[in-house]
Amino acid sequence: MRHRWLAGALVVLAAAATYGSTIDNYFAQDDFGVVWLLSRKPADYFPRWFVTPWMDDIWGFMPDEVRPFVAVSYQLAAAFGPSSPIPNHHLNIAVHAGNGLLVIGLARHAAGCGPAAAMLAGLVFVLLPNQAESVAWITGRVDSMPAVFYLAAFLAYVRWRAGAGRALYLWSLAWYFVALFSKQNTVTLPVALVLYDALVARRPVGASSAWLRPYVPYAALTAGYLILRYALFGEAARESLLTSERLGFFVEYAGRHLTRIVFGAERIADGAAWAVACAAVAFVAACFTPGWRGPSSDPRLAPRAVFFGGVWTILGLAPTLVATYISPRHAYLASVGWAITIGIAFEAMWRRRATGASPRTPALTRRRMLAAAAAAALLTGYSARLNAVVADWNGRAALSSRAVADLEREVLAAPEGTLIIVGVPAPSWEYALPFAAQPPFTSTDLTRRATIISEVSLHCCPADQWDAHTRARLREWLVRPDAPPVIAMYWDPQTGRRARLSDRDDPSLRMLMHLLLSSGDPAALASNIHRLLADFVAFHGRAVTGD
Repeated sequence: MRHRWLAGALVVLAAAATYGSTIDNYFAQDDFGVVWLLSRKPADYFPRWFVTPWMDDIWGFMPDEVRPFVAVSYQLAAAFGPSSPIPNHHLNIAVHAGNGLLVIGLARHAAGCGPAAAMLAGLVFVLLPNQAESVAWITGRVDSMPAVFYLAAFLAYVRWRAGAGRALYLWSLAWYFVALFSKQNTVTLPVALVLYDALVARRPVGASSAWLRPYVPYAALTAGYLILRYALFGEAARESLLTSERLGFFVEYAGRHLTRIVFGAERIADGAAWAVACAAVAFVAACFTPGWRGPSSDPRLAPRAVFFGGVWTILGLAPTLVATYISPRHAYLASVGWAITIGIAFEAMWRRRATGASPRTPALTRRRMLAAAAAAALLTGYSARLNAVVADWNGRAALSSRAVADLEREVLAAPEGTLIIVGVPAPSWEYALPFAAQPPFTSTDLTRRATIISEVSLHCCPADQWDAHTRARLREWLVRPDAPPVIAMYWDPQTGRRARLSDRDDPSLRMLMHLLLSSGDPAALASNIHRLLADFVAFHGRAVTGD
């Protein structure tokens, strides 16, 4: 019991220490739209999210996403003040630490690892650089939160199979229900349970009612969920995307995801990535080297490594076959398999000894010291790379906070109707407008006082509405009889420094608005606005410091 508490405490401490710097990070990217929408929903809205998309149409389309439990988490965080990101970051870190604890449980009860190996699996999971987007970014919770319920359902099932009581089976079903209505990628759980029973628990596969009975409720939940999706969206699982071309993209994307998980970077081009890569590959290879099976070894470690390192990872990545874009957080659940495989490799090295040898032989002692050193090196490598990724997210959030304050200051100080052109780096503000210019992020609705346009990537609906919105705002501003000014603001992606230029500083800026409006198509308009900001304003504008 003491070992379990120690392992859990270390994993929670590692998660809290690594992500503690993100606690007061400001909203970034999609956060603005998600928080803006969900914080406005009434307290009794929760049941409606079971039959409606959780994001309505704020992105210019109705997404096929039924996520009531994720949605209500934003409502709970907003109860402490929707303008504060701190409750959301506390929740993100707690969810990630909870997943780390569940990884320990899976390593112990499903993978047969001892306390030390299970703790290592939990530490690897919380320190994987791939996880940063799911934790440091508020909206990343859409992948870490479903994982909690998926892992809880799987672990409860494994414990029930081991004879821990029927109540755990019922809890497993309940957690699976919550997982399904947190994100659609969790539909793979029934397949994972069947393959676990066949490959790890070695239960004979058959077609009898006794064999089928444990899986029927999971299949029924899955079928009901997919039927609901079909009724709401006309598709059960985005099956229209299952094309040969998509399969090719999946192979490419899966390779990139695996590289991120294992090596801590999408491209292993620098020395640190190579160090992590070598340590990780050598560590896991020990699990499959000849001669490690001895009297103290568990012969089931190898099939368990195959299940978690292969089957689990494939199932975790399978939903990305119908994903419309690639993101590190899409591999959050799949990364559990790699973390547990590391734990199994450590367990294999820790137990290995020659047949008939004493458990205290010098050779075994040296091997265990080597295993501990390799584990420490791997954790150090992952931690170093993770800290760099977290620092990048901290920088994005800091710039996002400054940009909101700068925009509000400019709008409130300028004459009503002023045209404001905004160029914030996309890593901080992608899809942020118009939400970032409205309460709860600003004291008043800035879009009512000023005419705000932006680069295409910063608008909520770049595919469908940005072009028409931008041209309409330009026309309205150009025909105003009071001729309000134009102010362009550009934040340098490298330094974060803001450059500001108004038509009072350079009268030609007003003439350039006519040229923008005459841009032939959306691509030309997007290119011209970017060049105006990144070239003209950045070069001719006044650098603003001390905001």
